[in-house]
Amino acid sequence: MGFLNDLKKAAGNVASDAGRASKVAQAQLKLKSLQGDVGTAERELGAVAFGLIASGAISHPELEAGTAKVKDAQALVAEKEAEIAELKAQGGGAAESAAPAEAPPADPNAPAPSFAPPEEPKA
Repeated sequence: MGFLNDLKKAAGNVASDAGRASKVAQAQLKLKSLQGDVGTAERELGAVAFGLIASGAISHPELEAGTAKVKDAQALVAEKEAEIAELKAQGGGAAESAAPAEAPPADPNAPAPSFAPPEEPKA
């Protein structure tokens, strides 16, 4: 009868491990959702902060580099949009049908990129 007892014990262990794995997977899924919420909140905060910086309502030396990156990226977007418009105008419409759909123009009220500090390496 020792074999049957060992078999029952092993089956119990498998069931316990499966339950634990399920709980870990659920917790990891919730963690990803929470991390997404943090990213969204950071982008929203960044958009508000960028607007305040651009309007001159706030300033701080540590914000200058990030503000310059956003402004540089916005300038590159505007240049590329102008280039696309010029190419479309030169093509007379034939190139337009063959070209892939373009992204919508940059929204000045869209959230700014997050400039969160890099994560520290885990020990």
